[in-house]
Amino acid sequence: MAGPTRELVEHYVRFFEELDDIPWVVGESLFWTVVRPAGVDAVLSLIGGDPGALESCRPDEVAWEDDRVFVEQRGDAVLLVGPSDVGLEELDRLRRLSRDGTVDQVFWAINNYNLLRHLAGGELVTELNTLWPAERSGADPDALNEHLGALHELDAQGDERGADLDWPTAMATMESITGFRIDVDWFRRPHSWARIKV
Repeated sequence: MAGPTRELVEHYVRFFEELDDIPWVVGESLFWTVVRPAGVDAVLSLIGGDPGALESCRPDEVAWEDDRVFVEQRGDAVLLVGPSDVGLEELDRLRRLSRDGTVDQVFWAINNYNLLRHLAGGELVTELNTLWPAERSGADPDALNEHLGALHELDAQGDERGADLDWPTAMATMESITGFRIDVDWFRRPHSWARIKV
């Protein structure tokens, strides 16, 4: 079982440290979703957004209470990032998004509510709580196993683990799965955003 390296986890530890002072408290509320193959207009239409009403701002300037979904086209994929209470963690929406490809998502909210998911062809393939990665479900619970090494190592530390590694390890795992990275610079430059109908 492999997955993200220690260096990759450290990248996300620094990410949280450097974003500690922004209005959006990313340590308490964030979702990161990758849809592929996909285009921004099609994705927004599937989740109740209006492609014609896109605006732009820097993610580090918005509060977590705001319901903005940031969208970015990267190659044949669309990245969606925002606070975890906008409704994009709803499984029905993710099934629609994955109908013609794949969707990978990690999210967390207050009280450690979190999930890492992989969907393909409209089906939930794998779902797990990143704090307890051995407890997996879905059509193929083992589909992400090669990426879960760092989560298992963290879980094995039991009560000795520090909470400051939970979400950095989850994000590093998401990067391992998708090949995409979110960094501090991403939060500090303008991106298109939309509001979606919950």
